Amino acid sequence: MHRTVIMLAGLLAALLVGAPAVAADNGLTVLAAPPASNGRMRLQVEVTDPALQKELRSSGASPDRFRVAVDQAGAQVKAVDRMADSPRERSYTVLAFDQSKSFATYWPQAFDLAEAYADELGARSRNHTVAAMTFGKSKSTHCEETTAAGLRACLTRVEARGTDQPVTRLKFYIQEAVREAARKQPLSRGGSREVIVFTDAGEESPALKVKDLARDARERGVRIHVVVFSARSAGKGIAQRLDEMSQLAEGSGGRYIQVGDVDARQAVTGLVGALEHLYWLDVAFCGVKPGQTSDRLSVEALVGQTPTAWSEPMGFRQRAEGPATAACPGTVVMGPSQAQSGTSAQPGTSGSANPPGATPGTGSPTQPGTATGSPGTVTQPGGSLGTPGGTQQPGGGPGAPGMSGGQPGAPGAGAAPGGLPWWLIALLIALGLLLLIALIVLLARRRSEQAATPAEKPVPPVAAQPAAPPPAAEPPPAQPEPSPAAPAAWKDPFATLPETRLVVSKGPPGLEPFYRVHKSTFTIGARQGEMDLAVNLPQLSGHHVTVQLFKAGNVFVKDEHSTNGTFVDGRRLNPGERVQVRPGQIIRLSQHLELTLVQPGLQPAEPASQVPIAAAPPSVPATTPPSAEAPRPKARTLYSPARGDDE
Repeated sequence: MHRTVIMLAGLLAALLVGAPAVAADNGLTVLAAPPASNGRMRLQVEVTDPALQKELRSSGASPDRFRVAVDQAGAQVKAVDRMADSPRERSYTVLAFDQSKSFATYWPQAFDLAEAYADELGARSRNHTVAAMTFGKSKSTHCEETTAAGLRACLTRVEARGTDQPVTRLKFYIQEAVREAARKQPLSRGGSREVIVFTDAGEESPALKVKDLARDARERGVRIHVVVFSARSAGKGIAQRLDEMSQLAEGSGGRYIQVGDVDARQAVTGLVGALEHLYWLDVAFCGVKPGQTSDRLSVEALVGQTPTAWSEPMGFRQRAEGPATAACPGTVVMGPSQAQSGTSAQPGTSGSANPPGATPGTGSPTQPGTATGSPGTVTQPGGSLGTPGGTQQPGGGPGAPGMSGGQPGAPGAGAAPGGLPWWLIALLIALGLLLLIALIVLLARRRSEQAATPAEKPVPPVAAQPAAPPPAAEPPPAQPEPSPAAPAAWKDPFATLPETRLVVSKGPPGLEPFYRVHKSTFTIGARQGEMDLAVNLPQLSGHHVTVQLFKAGNVFVKDEHSTNGTFVDGRRLNPGERVQVRPGQIIRLSQHLELTLVQPGLQPAEPASQVPIAAAPPSVPATTPPSAEAPRPKARTLYSPARGDDE
């Protein structure tokens, strides 16, 4: 049975490898994705790839340099404009300062960074309005300035107010700042909108969700940049709040700047220069199904037909109205991004566009005088990708109903009917099978354990049959006393798992010298009361890493999408990556906690001078009384039965 589980796990890993990779920065970021209207949308993107920035500045941006890939429809880029080239484009920025008492220590540093931003703004930018806002239990907007000198004077007045708010409503007032920026500079007028938040991510209500705030900001075209000041001795739950601030910034297309981990001054002043790399894309949709109200898109920068940079897929509100419901011509992109799925774009397939002069679905140039390349327009009874309705193909030959590229009714390579990609359907099936098999294995194991230890189960009492009455002259016989039950044999709770330790080689004060991995799934993070090993470090995520231990002694480490990363012998794991760790290798969580894997029974003995902790005491025989047990070194040890098969 365990072989079947291993085979299915391998299949699942292969599917995950083949799934679209979502990178933190692939050269393009979508900043504004308002709801589509009458089949049109005006997207704002930021070019973050330096080589692409230089190329677009030198050669200019044209519609054929960009492609918009949509999951359930087609899209055409009609026009591309660089925001900095238009004198009518204006920018609006809100500088929002946390005024709670917990931020008092960082108050002067925050204004030093804000003044550096003002100086850079005066040297590089034009048509830019900046508002200064403070927030805590309530908020106040103190000024709106259009010059660097006026902004510096306003910041001096605001800094003199100090911190006087008892608490902070952080996410609520970030939402208010986003709406204020959208009111002052509506998306319909173009330009850019930004909110730069200076905070220590203090105590916060869970009422507002980060994903909702990020989606609202994206639809309004407002970027949220978060500048976080966080002490190493921050309070409980700081790791989770830092993760939320990071997700809020990245989800809105902004920057997450943690003071102390990066050059904060350079990062803040760099926000001004980033405005020079914003582009507007006018997009027209087609092939939208009736009743469709949502979709996903990504933007690609092209050299010829090859994507050189692309953005992460993101959702937007689609409307099946007007030209959007018309069938797409053969030169229009259909289906999701090929760059995300790791496959090259082929002419005539889903997710690609046929080059000019090629017959749709063949990829070969047309020849004058031939049936397929003859001048004129031929109406095909069936639209591309089996879309009902006729489309006109210049120079194309007659096609059969419901055919695209010569494939009858094919929805496109890599796509399944109904819009779901093949890998997602296969992944869901594999997950269902894994859950079913895991349930069967668990039930079988419990039955075998119950069958192997029948003596441990309580035996129900048997009702005594009434004996016949004895003769009156003889007294009733005395009932024998029941013999006491034999004591259960002592069992070593670690007998099912090999001795495995995580030796602390670097960490905050107060940690034990080592920790025993006492269960098959051992969690480490900053979340108190939920992790098997909870370490109060602001650099650790709430659930930072998971250690898996199998009966044969194999140890695996999985990064749980931590903010500051997991390293094995110096190599940083990708988010969600799972690798095997050998005895002696070092597991580093962020830059502040190092654990060395030690398995005394599975690795060669080291000299006494090199052993970082006291050797483990020998196992105690079942007949040895508790008082004779050798003292163990101080360590956190919890008992738990092993689960999971050998790997």
